[in-house]
Formats: sequence, structure tokens, C-alpha cells
Amino acid sequence: MGEMTPKKRALLCLTGNKKKADRVSCFDVLTTATVDQMMAVNAPFPEANRDPELCFRLAAAAWEIIGLEGFKLPFDLCIEAEALGCKLNWGRIDRQPSVETHAFNDLKDLKIPENIIEKGRFPLKHGVEERLRRVYGDYLPIANQVTGPFTVAGHIFGIEKFLIWTKKRPLEEIKEALMLIADMNVADCKEALRRGADVICIADPSATSDILSPQFFRDVMVPVYQSMAKRLGAPIVLHICGNATSYLPYVADTGFDAFSVDTQVNIAFAKQVLGDKMAVVGGVPTISALLFGTPQVVKKAAVDAIAMGVDALMPSCGIPPRTPTENFKAMVEAARCMVYV
Repeated sequence: MGEMTPKKRALLCLTGNKKKADRVSCFDVLTTATVDQMMAVNAPFPEANRDPELCFRLAAAAWEIIGLEGFKLPFDLCIEAEALGCKLNWGRIDRQPSVETHAFNDLKDLKIPENIIEKGRFPLKHGVEERLRRVYGDYLPIANQVTGPFTVAGHIFGIEKFLIWTKKRPLEEIKEALMLIADMNVADCKEALRRGADVICIADPSATSDILSPQFFRDVMVPVYQSMAKRLGAPIVLHICGNATSYLPYVADTGFDAFSVDTQVNIAFAKQVLGDKMAVVGGVPTISALLFGTPQVVKKAAVDAIAMGVDALMPSCGIPPRTPTENFKAMVEAARCMVYV
């Protein structure tokens, strides 16, 4: 029997069927771009966020330079906000774009144009996904990342203002706004899946338990996520930053396939709570191991995560741009060594 393709392995691992795979997948659905890769393929930020050729080269570098078992687009979390009218600070070679101005003053002002995915950089992202599928065939998986509804709401209204509204406005109004943003996310994902993506990653870093209660997550976020899950026929990974341990009892109700956990969440505990309801992915600390560690430190973190039962090995959050290539590669090597017997 030949070795399993990275795509088949990833799809098994992300849907909780790890035991059917030959080993744990090392497919990073969060962020893959680093300064080292930008220099290696001559596709630096911020230009690689706006130029289709540079974007393609930098996305492909995840596999070509690091060996990550799949591709992921886009590199930043501002595409939605930009398309809705926010101005961006385009950052620099080691800093992602960020949102500078808000687009709406009040919940009732929120309108999503019908053809939203034809605006801004949506067409660039989908075009590069299509090209990756064409060039690499069906061997490697492609993840289409969307910025989750709560994080987009923070971008377009202002996070402080939106947080105050979550405490002072009727929850139905908040949920309605988040549902409109979720509709845009779904339209983006459907187009990406048509163009060649296999996996959806919903990155909703602002929906962190550092600022939201478990009750708000259960009563507002879970129904919003369920509405997305029902409409997308593809494996879906949810990433939330910070210590999401208090969300674990509710996260399986989202209908998503995998939960990407940050460093503060104990993987063994998450596996215990979620059981076979949801895959748990992540496990390699981005700061202490990948950015400031050594290849040995990264490998130990990876082996520990695999021992605790992680379904797919990934950085625990977005990769810091200055992460050394040898550290990033060490994560992939650790996964490749752990073949199931």
C-alpha cells in the first residue's frame, strides 16, 4: 500500500477519523506565511496580499519551503472588512494588514451588498485557490479561511462599541447582525469550494472567552455558527484565540468538524470533553516553541500534542512572521515521524 495523499489524510484527521489515516496530518489552516518564505520566493508582504502572482507564490511556499501538507488562503483577516468599506493599514513585511476605519455607526446601518464576493480582494483569493488546485492537482488540500462573524463585527463597528452593545442591546439584534455577516461568509466559502478549496477555516479570534461569557457563546455564537454549518458541505475548522476551555461544552453543538485550540487549552482535556463529537487541532505553541524555541523544542511540543490526542498538528494560533524556517519545518518532521503502527 502506497503512502496516503496529504489531502486524504487531512480530510480524515479534520473530520475525527484520525484512526483511518496513516498518521496525524500537518496541515496548517490558520496562517502559513513567514518572512523567510517571502524572501525565498520573492513574494513579500504587503504586496503579496494584493498581487495574484505573489499571492500564489507565497501560498505555494507553505508546501514548497516548509513542507506543510496543504495550502491556505488568505494571509490576513481583513478581506471582509475591506470589501464592506473599512480602510486598511497594509502593514509591512513582518506585519499583517489591519483595519484602520470602521464602516458602520450602528447595527441598523449594516447592509451587505448582494455581490459582496465580487468586491475587494475576494476575487483575488478565489482566483489563487483555483490556480493552486490546477497546478497541484488533487494531491494537497486547500483551506479557505474566512474571518468569523464576531471578528468582522468588531472590524466594521469597532470592537469596543460592539462589545458594549452585546451587554446593552437586545441579543436578537446582535444575533441578526452576526447572521448577516455569516451569510457573507457562506457566500465566500461556497465560491471557494467551487474553485477548488476542500476545507473551511472560520477564524473568529475576537470571539474569545477573554471578553465573551460562555453563556453568550452558547446563546448567540452557537446558533450563528450552526446556520453556517448547515449550508456548507465541507469540513469546517473553528479557531478562537485565548483560553476557550469554558466554551468546550458548547462548541460541539456548532455542527463544525474541528476546533483549533490556542496554547491555553489543554488538548487532552479538550479531547475528553469533546469525545468523538469533534476533532481537536493545534498543539504547537506559536511564541515559546515556533518563534523563540529551537527545532528540538518544537519537536517535543509536537510529540506531546500527538501523545495528548491532537487530530491534526498545527500551530496553536497564527504563525508569527519572524518564525525561523527550521522551527516551522521541525513541526512537519515530527508529524511525519509519528506513523501509526
